[in-house]
Amino acid sequence: GVVVALHGAHVTLSDMRSADELRLVRETLAEVQIDWALGGHPLELLDTTDVLCLSGGIPLTLPIVAAAVARGIPLSNDSQIFMEVVPCKTIGITGSAGKTTTTTLVGRMAKNAYGDRAFIGGNIGDPLLNYVDEMKPADIAILELSSFQLEQMTISPNVAAILNITPNHLDRHGTMEAYTAAKARILAFQSKADTAILGRDDHGAWNLRDKVQGKLLTFSMHDLDEGMNGTYLHEGLLNLRDGNAYLPLMLREKILLRGEHNVANVLAAFAIGHAAGFPLDAMLEAIEDFHGVAHRLEFVRELHGARWYNDSMASAPERTLAAIRAFDEPIVLMLGGRDKDLPWEELMQLVSERVDHVVLFGEAAEKIQKTVDSLGLGQMRCTLSRVNGLHEAVIKAAEVAEAGDVVLLSPGGTSFDEFKDFADRGERFRTWVQELS
Repeated sequence: GVVVALHGAHVTLSDMRSADELRLVRETLAEVQIDWALGGHPLELLDTTDVLCLSGGIPLTLPIVAAAVARGIPLSNDSQIFMEVVPCKTIGITGSAGKTTTTTLVGRMAKNAYGDRAFIGGNIGDPLLNYVDEMKPADIAILELSSFQLEQMTISPNVAAILNITPNHLDRHGTMEAYTAAKARILAFQSKADTAILGRDDHGAWNLRDKVQGKLLTFSMHDLDEGMNGTYLHEGLLNLRDGNAYLPLMLREKILLRGEHNVANVLAAFAIGHAAGFPLDAMLEAIEDFHGVAHRLEFVRELHGARWYNDSMASAPERTLAAIRAFDEPIVLMLGGRDKDLPWEELMQLVSERVDHVVLFGEAAEKIQKTVDSLGLGQMRCTLSRVNGLHEAVIKAAEVAEAGDVVLLSPGGTSFDEFKDFADRGERFRTWVQELS
């Protein structure tokens, strides 16, 4: 709201938290003309409101939101306001899994191609609205967009990517249909001159191909069908095909990131970079020395021959599945946090085949335990322990870990039962792991 206030709008910030809890935020914004409505969302705020902007994750069923809709007050958010005023080409990336890694890779490519005229943000890092006043027509802006942000948006980026659509945030969207519809909005307002990138190997994303208005590119771990353009993996080599043009990109073994899913993320980044017109060397350089995003399969330390990894960002079972598949070594897995109303069956099936020890922690421990019992994995080849919080989980994992093991924090639940967010959880995990002797 700061930029909007600086442009002469009357901004009121309303938050459920008290003035005391938001003391630091209020101090940092002391210079800016903002009205504060704290400790709740009184409906009379709407009497003087022209636009209601929602933070990510605010449900549309919240009374003040429902009342605004009933009164015909338009809903918006920082990404929508940004798209209304951005002067340059935009790239938007969404998907249930892999979007942060892919956005980071595309961001690195853009920095190589554009230097400091590339702006990267959205759902990760800084909202780009904070920088829109410095942007020039020849610049480029890259946004990671969540389903929550897309739900209110009526402008699409010039290059729009949907990596995949798997069950996520159902606690907030209610149904898979509503969630898919929110993601699909990234394509809805494109023109003929724009490009869409859809994951070929994911039904949810690929089923949206008839919604593409402009050019369609794809990415796949397999050869592409005749007439399809995009990036693909063939005999250990990443390739790009666009019409009659064919380009070998890089050897798969040059990718430093663990796991199949990261090969798919790299293929996606190449397809997006190509759509944006980045030079090949700018793209290759971005990938060749990239070791990964913090809190996403991040190596922490080796202790007594066991390697510890921080995958705190994995806040849905789907992401934990990908993490487990990234390793061939025996695994000690820390699982838990707060459940997002997502199914655990598929994950626990894989755990029973691939994991040696599971340490359950946090609010979701009970539900996960019940899933194991209901699947009748009673004769699981892995041992299962239950503790209260993450700190106890670290101590327990250290007890059972042996030389040659991978000890993996990939919780499958959100961090809000114990921490501010997944980064806070990951940083605390790192600290506790470093303190082990």
